Amino acid sequence: MEISIGGIIGLYGGMTCGILGWWLGRNKAKKNRGLDELHDYIWQKAKSYSWYVTLAAIYIFFTLIVFGIELNAAMVLGSILLVHLGSWGIIGGVLTINMFSPIPFQLSRVKLGIGIIAASILIFTSISIMTNNWLFLVFSILPNLIGLFTALIYTK
Repeated sequence: MEISIGGIIGLYGGMTCGILGWWLGRNKAKKNRGLDELHDYIWQKAKSYSWYVTLAAIYIFFTLIVFGIELNAAMVLGSILLVHLGSWGIIGGVLTINMFSPIPFQLSRVKLGIGIIAASILIFTSISIMTNNWLFLVFSILPNLIGLFTALIYTK
């Protein structure tokens, strides 16, 4: 068994940077009186919705296992963590923007944007798993950005 120094630095360095960013953000929001009931409600709703996305990801991984695709436990757990935290952040951002924007989002555009993001992640993750080449996930960045802009930018 060999030890990956870069992996250890990335794992604990990422965690340290995440906790530091969270702590600094909370202190700044507290100074600006941003931690109120509305903030708690929005992020509680976002957490609730992100569990649905996480459940879908778990079912996708179970389906891949049923089809006989070998999956590494660390890769699956990392992907589930990424899906959960990423969807929590994206959904929380969308809910926050929608709550404070003068014109609410058009629900059909938001659904289309989320559909584009979900489809691109599903397609490129499946291709990456089947080919054992994780660089295919880089190709999902552009469709994800298109889906994000489709969901967040509203027309007058």
